[in-house]
Amino acid sequence: MKESSKNFNFAMLTYFVIVVLFVALRMISAFGLLDGLGDYSSVVFTILVQILLLFGGGVLLFSALKKQKPAQTLEFYGCESISKKVAGLTVLLGIVVFFLNVFVSSTFNSLIDFFGYEHVSSPLPSSYGFDALFVNLIFSALLPGICEEFVHRGMLLKTMRPMGMWKAIIFSGLLFGLLHMNIEQFFYATIIGIFLGFLTVMSNSIYPAMIVHFANNALSVYLSFSRVNNLPLGQVYEWFFGVISSNLFLGILLCTLVLLVLAYLLYMLCHKIFAEQLKNDLATAAKKAQKNLAKQAYFLDLESVKNGSQNAEILDPRLEIIKQLFSMQPAAQEKFSPPKLGQFLMWLVIGLMGAITIFTFVWGVL
Repeated sequence: MKESSKNFNFAMLTYFVIVVLFVALRMISAFGLLDGLGDYSSVVFTILVQILLLFGGGVLLFSALKKQKPAQTLEFYGCESISKKVAGLTVLLGIVVFFLNVFVSSTFNSLIDFFGYEHVSSPLPSSYGFDALFVNLIFSALLPGICEEFVHRGMLLKTMRPMGMWKAIIFSGLLFGLLHMNIEQFFYATIIGIFLGFLTVMSNSIYPAMIVHFANNALSVYLSFSRVNNLPLGQVYEWFFGVISSNLFLGILLCTLVLLVLAYLLYMLCHKIFAEQLKNDLATAAKKAQKNLAKQAYFLDLESVKNGSQNAEILDPRLEIIKQLFSMQPAAQEKFSPPKLGQFLMWLVIGLMGAITIFTFVWGVL
């Protein structure tokens, strides 16, 4: 079996295990079996899901199946370095994605409301201190931003790439949305998942997706903190939605203007990030090329001294090395047909998570 087929099978088997155990944990939590932990129940649940299942499964189990070290798996997932400038631009992109996400989620929630869905809204706490903010940033933003990205934009996206770029992006994004197993989160999580997949492919690194994911979740946590403590972000949020709900025409106008500005910022930031990351990749490739060229030149010089040849005679081999390293001709790829076992497991988890997501719409379970 080809290496790409093995990787696809291993990834889908790993993901199947993650999903089954995640459903089991959701059921344990839904039946109140973690209530004995008191205030720590949500923290324990998050640790089990994020660290044990997603990180442990997505990295350690996949590594065990491939019989390689976790460090090799992380390299396989696409943990390529990014510059400080790219990191800063990606933080700004995460802020834009958050505000776009507010509009997308609000629109979708209004749509399912029309079909009779009753939201189970959690009221804001009466007090929200900095200690609670710190804990929520860790467990609701940092851990998901790292662990969920390793699984979806690392393991799944990477092993699905032989299917084709867009298929890999769409399927990994769909699985990301379905893993939330909640009709309220499914739509916007899928949209974000597809965008993060595109961002990962175009930047050739998983780190931008992690930063955007973290920034989106962190702003959501901070928004709740701001609303409880009557801080500027919370005040603006309340004012904006108060205006658009009180005046239909003004609401449509404001939403249109804001969406146009956000869409423009999204485009410009993505364009800038891809350009900066390309520069970073070219600089890294140039350093590697110089090292390789220096090594080749050293051995060629030794050979020339041994054979009594002239330096001019070894110039052509050096130029050939440069041509190979910087060739713009893409490597030919064989057509990839996902193995039957991997396909079966993929559609099985899509069916399982899809059914649970539909149940949350009909019965509000899990």
